[in-house]
Order: sequence, then structure tokens, then C-alpha cells
Amino acid sequence: MSALITAPGAYSGIDNADYHRNANLLPGPSISSSGLKTLLNKSPAHYWYDSALNPDRPAESDKPHFAVGKAAHDMLLLNERFADSYHVTLEGFSRAKTKAMADEIAECEAAEADGKTILSFEQAATVRAMCAALKANKLASAALSNGDSEVTLAWQDKETGVWLRARPDFLPKRRQIIPDLKTAADASPRGFQRAMANLGYAQSAALYLDGIETIFGERPSHWIHVVMEKEPPHVVALYELPAEDIERGRWLNRTAVRRFAECLSADRWPGYSDQPTLLGLPQWERRMIDEHGGDEAWSEAA
Repeated sequence: MSALITAPGAYSGIDNADYHRNANLLPGPSISSSGLKTLLNKSPAHYWYDSALNPDRPAESDKPHFAVGKAAHDMLLLNERFADSYHVTLEGFSRAKTKAMADEIAECEAAEADGKTILSFEQAATVRAMCAALKANKLASAALSNGDSEVTLAWQDKETGVWLRARPDFLPKRRQIIPDLKTAADASPRGFQRAMANLGYAQSAALYLDGIETIFGERPSHWIHVVMEKEPPHVVALYELPAEDIERGRWLNRTAVRRFAECLSADRWPGYSDQPTLLGLPQWERRMIDEHGGDEAWSEAA
């Protein structure tokens, strides 16, 4: 089967399932931001297991705890296709009400068979409230205006030749300020800092900006996280990612891209440590023991 994308560029209309799971998306094996993070934070074996390279890759499973955040994202950025992807149940809906809600249950099951995500009445109300809060914020609303959603970027890494891909939430026409829409349980500065570190947002920003620069020949000047809280009052926050942290993300990506290229070349996808590796207590545990017991005995043993 021929590749869906045969040359570097920006492409609209690429199905989300093809982007994430089609082995024939590009002329050769490719990797996205999430894959690069898995290579670094887990192992090449973890990446390969859930990649298109694995002929026995498990089917993608629904993750209910992501439903509200993804639905808010899609209602804001892909509103014209929302009804094609989601089914909202009636207030008080219950599959246990087999007689009173027979028609509603059948409708829900038909939607599931069509691959739609099921949202409860309450979840849908939360999604609408989140979107209303964002639209009420003039700067956030403006950041997500006058552009295109879900554009697929594809290019080859100059150093290794491997294919890279990215799918920005929103690509403005002018491409100077790139917004990245996020949902969070805690959008406070401290809470979102933790999310940035735990979820590798700097790596994602660096890869997307590199892709935009490679394809369009111009590097955006700012990366803005547009963050919506999932709980009322659904506070919206805008945080600009500092340039120095984007460079840190780029360094991590470079390490991961090289590892990906090495694994492809050797056709070997190792786990954490295939050979015996010296691994001791974490530093905080060592400090706690040393403070309470002194370190003379184990220093001599070492």
C-alpha cells in the first residue's frame, strides 16, 4: 500500500486514526512527540509495542477520564464535526432502565457501534461550560481564531533522515504565536508547572515549532499554552513557554530522535536494562538514612 503522505509538508484532511495508527502514513517509519517522550521516559520496547511498527499492536482502547478534555478540545476546534464523533445521552440516562429507556439505550449502542464517544448529559454540560469560559476570555478566544485545526505536519530529520510528524491543535494563518489548548485539573501556575514537567510539554512545543519552521521557512516567535480547568468555575489561564525551556525540550527531542534512528537501524527495541546495571537507593532516601544513622559504616563497606 502506498503512503498517504509522500513528501514533507502541511496536510489537511488526514484522519486522526491514520495519523496515530496507520503504518503507511509516510514513506518510512515515523515518530511523533508522544513517541519521542515514550522512548525517553519509558523505553524503546514500550514505544515499539504501541507503535505502527508492531504487527500485533493492540487495538486502541477508550480512556473515559480523557473524554471531557478531548470533547472540549473538539467542540472548540472541530465544532462542525462534533456530532459525528460524540453521542450525548439524555439527563437521567441509565442502561439499567431497559424498559423505560429502551429506545435511548438502542440509540446509545448504535452510536458506540459507529465509533462515537459517549458523553453523559452531565459531561456534555461540563464541556459546554468549559468552552463558554474560554470564549469569554478575549485573548484566549483570539489565539484560537483565524487558522486551521488538526493540520498534519510531516518532515525528515536532517541529521538522521527519519520521518517526524506533528499535529498542532491550531495553526494560525500568520504562525507567529502558536497556541496549544490544554485542559487541566489545576491551571494555577504551580499546578500547570507540574503538568508541564510530568507530561513533557516543552518537548512537544519544541518539535512542533521545528516542524513549522522546516515546512514554512519561518520560526514562530511565541508558544502559548491556553489552559482550561475542568472543574467550575472553569478558569482559563494563558502561559507563554520561555524560549530557554523550548531549547531544553529540543535537546530532549534530539536525544530521542537519535535513539529512534539507532533502534530502527538495528531493528532492536530494548527495555529498561537488558544487562545488569548498578542501581542504588534514590538520593533522597540516602540522605534520610545518612542523617539518622551516620554514613561511616556503609562508606567503609563501599
